[in-house]
Amino acid sequence: MVSFLLLTAVIILAVISITVKKTVPALLSFAILMFLLGLYYIGYGEKLLGLFQIFVYTGGIVVLMLFGVTVIGTNFPKEKGRAWAVTSIVLITIGFFIIPFMLPSFNIVDNAGDVHEQVKVLTGNYAEVTIFLAVVGASLLYGSIRMLHTLKHEKEIS
Repeated sequence: MVSFLLLTAVIILAVISITVKKTVPALLSFAILMFLLGLYYIGYGEKLLGLFQIFVYTGGIVVLMLFGVTVIGTNFPKEKGRAWAVTSIVLITIGFFIIPFMLPSFNIVDNAGDVHEQVKVLTGNYAEVTIFLAVVGASLLYGSIRMLHTLKHEKEIS
């Protein structure tokens, strides 16, 4: 019953975050949505996935989006209708749903080794991959902040 209520709240918050016209309330509903989804994962025993969901999406992505809104602002230029963009997105989405069923199936179960060995391949280098991705993320964040500082400084000069 609790999982049903969590998923219902997630769906309602997803609709709210898409349909709300103001950016900050949409981002806040997205943050609550990601937090509840993380709690849902934890409730089903997937603690690592749930914690990643909470820390990465609720903590990192939402803060990054709020930072972007702070830098860019919420006044966007009026846009014209782009029927070609909507058509291409619909066709690509339909393609993603149809193409996997058109591909031939591969029988990889015969070649599969022990399940524990397969998990070791994924988790054996987890710390190194995490550190690498953290360094890449920190470098991108530093570069973005440095670029914004440079652009702001150039605007002040001119």
